[in-house]
Amino acid sequence: MSALRLGRAVVAAAIAGLLALPAAAEGPEGIGFAQAEEGTWWCRGETVGGALDCARQQCLKESGGQECHATRWCYPAGWSALMVVWLPEFHATQILCGMPGPEATAAAMQAICEAGAEFSRCDLMLQIDPDGKEIDVSGVSWPGGATLDSEAATAPE
Repeated sequence: MSALRLGRAVVAAAIAGLLALPAAAEGPEGIGFAQAEEGTWWCRGETVGGALDCARQQCLKESGGQECHATRWCYPAGWSALMVVWLPEFHATQILCGMPGPEATAAAMQAICEAGAEFSRCDLMLQIDPDGKEIDVSGVSWPGGATLDSEAATAPE
């Protein structure tokens, strides 16, 4: 068996083992996210596989036939957020989870936005509290790294 095949087998076995393990017998839950071209879905759960499968099933049910991909897992779930990042040709959704509070979540998203050299703008869309309650935060936006770089380049000295 080649080193590459052995490496892939080890990674596959590790992932399979993680998917089978409960995150904890009692206590906080994790959160899993799945995405399609037109949206992001999430589920809370005690296991990686359970939460990601739930999110993927919601995606498949609601995305109108688009391909759905499991994209993020955090344990414990903590505070989570979804942010749309705008690039020259398209937009994408950035997911952050496992954060200690809403302020830290927003500050981290702002830092991600401003550090993204290709991002023109970022719109914070949603926060999810540790109990799974969705909090609409639309209207919160930041200039992305591309905009900040452009502004800095044209600023008088």
